[in-house]
Amino acid sequence: MSNPATRVTPVVRPSTGLIPSGVPGASGGFFRSRVVQIVGLVLVFGLGIALPYLGTDQFTISLTSTILIAAILASSVNFLVGEGGLASLGHGAIAGAAAYGAGWASKQGMDVGMQVLIALGVTLVVSFVYGILSMRTNGIYFLMVTLAVGMLIFGLASKYSTVTNGDTGISNIARPEFLDNYWQYYYFVFAMFVVATALLWLVTRSPFGASLRGIRDSESRMRSLGYSVPWYKVGAFMISGFVAGLAGLLAVWHTHFVSPTSVGIERSIFAIVMVILGGVGTLLGPLIGAAIVVLIENVLSSYVERWHLVLGLVFILVILFLRSGVAGALAKLYRRIRGRTTRPEGGAAPPPGAESASVSNHTTA
Repeated sequence: MSNPATRVTPVVRPSTGLIPSGVPGASGGFFRSRVVQIVGLVLVFGLGIALPYLGTDQFTISLTSTILIAAILASSVNFLVGEGGLASLGHGAIAGAAAYGAGWASKQGMDVGMQVLIALGVTLVVSFVYGILSMRTNGIYFLMVTLAVGMLIFGLASKYSTVTNGDTGISNIARPEFLDNYWQYYYFVFAMFVVATALLWLVTRSPFGASLRGIRDSESRMRSLGYSVPWYKVGAFMISGFVAGLAGLLAVWHTHFVSPTSVGIERSIFAIVMVILGGVGTLLGPLIGAAIVVLIENVLSSYVERWHLVLGLVFILVILFLRSGVAGALAKLYRRIRGRTTRPEGGAAPPPGAESASVSNHTTA
């Protein structure tokens, strides 16, 4: 009898946008999505490396670092939502817990290595608590459990002043000496973004990721096949939480400061907004969504006092007209243009699968 932990389950609902579904379905959608994905990755990677050499000032580089850190946090939420169908309102608190771990270590005079160990250790503990408390829930109940735990962490950050300094927060948090220059730190953050994105992509392509998609589509079916659904959810939360903790560590090194607002519900909400704006289940969606939110918050807010209203309007427009997010809409646009350019002149496009069916019939004949 095969081991349920390593058994690959077919994906019932394909992914959207810039992540291929893994199933080379009709109309060659898999290959067209792969082309869009590769082109997008090459553009992002090339621009990311060349940015400091394009005459950009320190503010632009620092703002780009903020976008990349936010994109790492959004990627952790995107993994949980896209692969497991689990929307979390607690990932901002997980990132904030990692930031507080690094801040406390710095306050005690520990070196950067201990900051990293304590921050990631706190991240894993908090993620495990989240996973244990939410492992037997789904839907709105999962959302409420993660919200409740996040509010508990916010309360500890505000009231446990002997460790967190209360509302004053912890400042002057040191980062590695070799990252003192702003452009050096930018390249480090960019490298961490690439590593985190690649890690999550590998997990989604693994048997574990396929099992998560099976749980997302039908928990009862997966239970009947012998899968331990609650522990798969815990594992998914641990992986997602680890990436969120990495974002928290990078954020506290970027700002040298952490306070209760770092673990507030607003940060978790912004992470979900980034995922929806960019496109749930897409590879580059978190980066696109993070760029939209961070630019509105940090640039547009200098000119528009009610920038929250602008962000809300953008969110509503995406929900109404770009249901698959910006990244998903770009992929759909590419498929539509590709379909028009490959359509026979003077005739309608063949129905999906018609070409493969005719080849099959011809071979049989």
